[in-house]
Amino acid sequence: MNSGIYTAYSGMQAQADALDVLANNLANVNTTGFKAEKAFFTLLQQSVAESDNQNALHAAVNKPVAARSTFNGEAGLMNNTYRDLDIAIEGNGFLVIQAPQGIRYTRNGNLHMNPQGVLTSSDGFPVLGVENKPIVLGPGKISIDNNGDIRLGEEAVGRLKLVCFENLSSLEKEGSSLFLSRNGQEFELKSDAKVKAGYLERSNVNPVQAVVQMVSILRNFEALQKSMNLITHDMNKKAIENLSR
Repeated sequence: MNSGIYTAYSGMQAQADALDVLANNLANVNTTGFKAEKAFFTLLQQSVAESDNQNALHAAVNKPVAARSTFNGEAGLMNNTYRDLDIAIEGNGFLVIQAPQGIRYTRNGNLHMNPQGVLTSSDGFPVLGVENKPIVLGPGKISIDNNGDIRLGEEAVGRLKLVCFENLSSLEKEGSSLFLSRNGQEFELKSDAKVKAGYLERSNVNPVQAVVQMVSILRNFEALQKSMNLITHDMNKKAIENLSR
């Protein structure tokens, strides 16, 4: 295969993957606590220095390109909802959720109380307190202060567990604004973030910036497509000339 064809094809596939990332960002522009993903490109093949000299040039021009993504951990804007069980987290911090598949983390503070009186996430999963147990509520006026302490009237019923991570790259997105820690719970750190009751954190997706990036990706895809057409046209031309001889 011509060295340039595979490179151009992998580049087109990478641009298509990056477009999928942007489309997902735009689809979640109104999702509470959603963190935008950023696409970047990487070379899969070993470096030229690791190749033998005879194939060094071929390796240099025949490196497939792939799109990878990481999420943007910046905070989104806060909306005032005036709802007692809505919270936003100011600073580096995540709520701890007991999901069916294990411990998960989220900044989606749209909390609820299930029929059993357990404080839950918007998906119905129990929210854990500082004692690593679900927080059980009851009848009465619910209030949450800046430290995450929850009260029913004047009675304290629990405190939200807030954790942070030294490196956000250790978190993996799972959907529904949930994150999984690749390294396990032992890497949780106590967060000094503040809780803001009556607010929700919006998605940090910038729609205008996403559309500009989308246009850039489409132009890059078209340029790679034209390059592949030129390469294949040149190959066909040479094949016809050689065949006529």
